[in-house]
Amino acid sequence: MRRFFGTWLPVLLGLVLPLLAAAQQTVKGRITDPAGNPLQGATVQVRGAQQSTQSDENGNFTISVPAGSNRLEVSFVGFQTQVVSIRSGELLIQLKEDDSNLNEVVVTGLASTIKKSNAANSVARISAKELTGSTRPPTLDGAISGKIPGAQITANSGAPGGGVSIRLRGVSTVAGSSQPLFVIDGVIVNNDQFATGTGTRAFTGATSLDAGTQDQAPNRIADINPADIESVEVLKGPSASAIYGSRAGAGVIVITTKRGKTGKARITINQDAGFTKASKFLGSSNWSREKIQTYGGAYNISEEDALDLFDAANGRTWDYEKMIWGHTGKINNTSLNVSGGNDRTRYYIAGSYQRETGIQKKTGYTRKSFRMNLDHKLTDRIDFKVSSNFINSYASRSFTGNDNNGVSLTYHLPYIPNFLDIARRPDGSYPLIPGRAQNPMEIVDRAENIEKTNRFLNSGEMNIKLLSRGKSTLKLGIRGGVDFLVSEPTVYLPEDLQLMREAALKGAIRLTTNKSRYTYMQAGLNFNTTVGNNLELTTGLVFLRDDQRTDQSFIQGEGLLPAQRNPSIAQRVTSGNIINRSSVVAFDASQELNWDDKIIGRVGVRADKSTLSGLNFDKYYYYPRAAVAVNVANFGFWNSNIITQVKPRAAYGEASGFPSFDAVYSNLVGVNYGGELGSIPPTLLGLSALDPERAQEIEFGLDLGFLQNRITLEATWYSKKVKDFLYPYTLAPGTGVTSIKLFPVGDLVNKGIEIGLNAQIIKRANFDWSSSVQFWNNRTEVTRLAIPPSYVASSGFGTYGRKRIALGTSPTAWWGLDTAGNTVRYKDYQPDFQLSWNNNIRFAKNFDFNMLWHTSQGGYNASLTRLLKDEGGTTKDWSTIGKSGDPVGIERQGSEITNFVFDASYIRLRELGLYYTVPAKFLESGFGKVVQSVRLGFSAQNLVTITDYYGYDPEVSNFNTGNAGGALTGGVDLAPFPLAKRYFFHLNIGL
Repeated sequence: MRRFFGTWLPVLLGLVLPLLAAAQQTVKGRITDPAGNPLQGATVQVRGAQQSTQSDENGNFTISVPAGSNRLEVSFVGFQTQVVSIRSGELLIQLKEDDSNLNEVVVTGLASTIKKSNAANSVARISAKELTGSTRPPTLDGAISGKIPGAQITANSGAPGGGVSIRLRGVSTVAGSSQPLFVIDGVIVNNDQFATGTGTRAFTGATSLDAGTQDQAPNRIADINPADIESVEVLKGPSASAIYGSRAGAGVIVITTKRGKTGKARITINQDAGFTKASKFLGSSNWSREKIQTYGGAYNISEEDALDLFDAANGRTWDYEKMIWGHTGKINNTSLNVSGGNDRTRYYIAGSYQRETGIQKKTGYTRKSFRMNLDHKLTDRIDFKVSSNFINSYASRSFTGNDNNGVSLTYHLPYIPNFLDIARRPDGSYPLIPGRAQNPMEIVDRAENIEKTNRFLNSGEMNIKLLSRGKSTLKLGIRGGVDFLVSEPTVYLPEDLQLMREAALKGAIRLTTNKSRYTYMQAGLNFNTTVGNNLELTTGLVFLRDDQRTDQSFIQGEGLLPAQRNPSIAQRVTSGNIINRSSVVAFDASQELNWDDKIIGRVGVRADKSTLSGLNFDKYYYYPRAAVAVNVANFGFWNSNIITQVKPRAAYGEASGFPSFDAVYSNLVGVNYGGELGSIPPTLLGLSALDPERAQEIEFGLDLGFLQNRITLEATWYSKKVKDFLYPYTLAPGTGVTSIKLFPVGDLVNKGIEIGLNAQIIKRANFDWSSSVQFWNNRTEVTRLAIPPSYVASSGFGTYGRKRIALGTSPTAWWGLDTAGNTVRYKDYQPDFQLSWNNNIRFAKNFDFNMLWHTSQGGYNASLTRLLKDEGGTTKDWSTIGKSGDPVGIERQGSEITNFVFDASYIRLRELGLYYTVPAKFLESGFGKVVQSVRLGFSAQNLVTITDYYGYDPEVSNFNTGNAGGALTGGVDLAPFPLAKRYFFHLNIGL
């Protein structure tokens, strides 16, 4: 790269500079809407060239047009793009409103975009209005739920602060991460889930180790404020995501943040106030002397003791769920942004404060965010962009989920009969719970599981026009950025808790520091030329490097003195440190053509090499891609007024995901020989050279438009094959080792359909109604397997349902025991289909109503939550007599797979919003020209859920972690934090 710039750049400049004085003409004009109102911020670009500008607050623009160019392309969000011929005098351009979104720009390359009407891939695009215009989801991952065709999104926990898993177009890996790659303003960012230690031996004991994956931590993408986002584009499969090569096997989500527009400064103030309530309670069965005498005492309580306790209650019962999760959480969101600029400099500055208390005492989420985006045109040939974001957040999530020690609230409440009073006493003490290790109310009040995070996201981009002559331009683009974050979780159990009374080491505290630094650098040349008046060619060559480093360290103390919180002076001190580093160096070459918006094609190849491939670190892996789309309705022979768009399209691409660093290397095991330190070979081996899994996808689609595209239909079929997926490989005992950490063992294929129907149903002066329906499904099958059928670790619990890798079957299907004790394959975790229905209605000129429904049908979860309550005798229907003559709470435990893996279908009203915009005339009479706009509203999230599912949330998945193993561990419902409904009141003021 250095040699290129050192040797060839002066030569290029020497050739180019004499051409820069070529004759140009200056064109002026004015842009308005159909009513004649000026449009500020409309983009004006020379057709077939790179020159562009934006209209000012009066709709006026001035642009220099190279000799030989004779057409301008004018675009503005919400209006149809218009191509106008250049003529003498000032141009008056009136844009028509566009309800089809076909002129939205979507990503096709690392440095190129294309109009959606010309795209050959199905790229889901969510605008700022769709993201946060209806309600205010607290985190980005929650804001996109139900809005992406081809995605399965599940919550790891209902606690405030996020934590969801996203899977695009089925299974992309078996042993790796299921999460897509996230890119913000062109730079790869971190979306890991960092361990907090809550699930380890000293706390809930979900794992016996000192580090585990059952902490239910949030994804780091939850740090990003959704209100700062202009658009989200989802590259769902390799046919679109191949531009990101070895990082893109699970898809890519590209986020573009808001930027300033030309015109005077605009100040916007947003204030949201609201509250949250638990969405659902499971209830509890009542007890009687007959129940105790017939079926024994409560769990781990003798019959005699249970009878005494029952009599002492004197008929009183306590609703533990409402005692813990019956609180009303408070929500406060305050934000202010300032934007504006002129033809050379534009800016967007935003600050926000968000605070949400949970439905459980001492839980909540707070985020402070500051963003500054700057665009500056240094000269007519050099422009740059800077994006900077600082986030400070605090989360308190309490203890839920899997447990072996008595700490998790949701795990142990099912075993406590409702005739025990567990509330805190007036003297501050907590009653001991017979048969259980811990009083849950004491955990609520005194235990801590908190996390503090500071994060800096900075990126910059510079574009230099090296050549601009006639219909040809050569541009050099340079982009870079850094994502640096520090998260500091603290987990604390006081030494005088009930569960500590019999413990040898009383009390525990764990302090963790997670540091992550991602850096990204990209440089590329883009050559654009127009042959004749119709054929536009774009050639790109990009070089890039991204480096990722994560340092995770902890110190844990067990055995604390009263009120002691210093782990380093505890009786047992444990510490650990993990450092992960990886680098990818890549180049990408592409060629795109556009023949008069009639035939659009692109081909490209990306080559990556990575340190994650072990001794293959110097080996390049190549990822080709190709796509073509034909806009039939743009040909001269097409003259239908009914069908106004016909676009068949096809695309192919390859992407992959490198294995984790520890899958490559084997570490010696330390031992002690008579007091002397030594080491022995490991029994778990890595591979010194390991090729990445490779996903190959072919996609076919047909896009149709009717009645001037007031109705559009987009249909896509895809087949995504994952070759040589990695999985642990068990070896014969005689080899001296147990297994290879990861080994290429087979292939699998995902096939699915995605259909989108959008319609502007009614469009009148006082009433508009637009509606969209999205349908999608996916099926996965293992097509090659070099090992015997194998259960997937941490994918479930034994006979109650686990995932299994077996030839000819879905890797997300449940396996367990039937009523006869036989191992059987049961239903699938993946739903049969998903469907969303979104409506936007404007009525009486100033009222807006928004509604998003989403349904998932046919997916099955393993509900260990019901198993816990059946075992504890507290399931609400436990005492109902079943076919065998026993209560169903006992009967169900004899048929495990069919009674604890069941249908998680649901219909959910995800978002609902009603807003009123105060008329401009009223504002002008009251405030003059100081206040430009006022908008009032009410909204709700998760307002209605229609389901027969047993559990707090059919979308939950406690084990579906965002890091390794998350691909096949979904659908496990094991005592999660309950889902909450969220209600808001909104005030928006524009100055």
